[in-house]
Amino acid sequence: MDGSVILHVSDIHCSLRRLEDIISSLPVKPSTVAATGDFECEKAAVAIVEWSRREGVPLVAVTGNLDHAGVRRVLRSAGVLMDGRVDRVGGLVFGGVGGMDPRTSMEMLLRSLETSGLTVDVLLTHHPPHGVLDTTFAGVRAGLHDLRSLVDSLKPRAHLFGHIHESPGIESIGGTVFINPGPAYEGRYALVRILGSVVKAELYTA
Repeated sequence: MDGSVILHVSDIHCSLRRLEDIISSLPVKPSTVAATGDFECEKAAVAIVEWSRREGVPLVAVTGNLDHAGVRRVLRSAGVLMDGRVDRVGGLVFGGVGGMDPRTSMEMLLRSLETSGLTVDVLLTHHPPHGVLDTTFAGVRAGLHDLRSLVDSLKPRAHLFGHIHESPGIESIGGTVFINPGPAYEGRYALVRILGSVVKAELYTA
């Protein structure tokens, strides 16, 4: 299938070895890399930025709830931080919501969309929306209600997120494909193929 191929990783949690395993196991070269937060240390953010530059593959990223100022600084200086932003990358429009302060990030994204006039194809967040791939080991639905409302409003073709390590999966609801790849520190990732209105995703473990 032609079109865009997005490598989606989340929750690296400073595991450079597992990130290297993922990179070395890729069955295809992606056209874009999307990282949805919880790098947890600067060296993890630096590693994925450097790899994307070395391979000539654009990177888009949002922060997670465990990403301190140093991680944000690395991503911002590389020009890949999407918290509260919208941008066209590789033929697709990406919108981002950061994990440190999701509510403020959502407000910023909505303002960016109003100013730019763009429509989000792929939404990147750290947290899941409520009720979608968000069940914890305790059986609690831990996704964000505000984020679910945002998705219902924006209607992106794909919504990429992580955070809930124990709920990897792919779901299609109302024209949006939701992907939680599972934590990268366990070697988990997803490949998301987008061609027109068709979105196909597969989960992998390196």
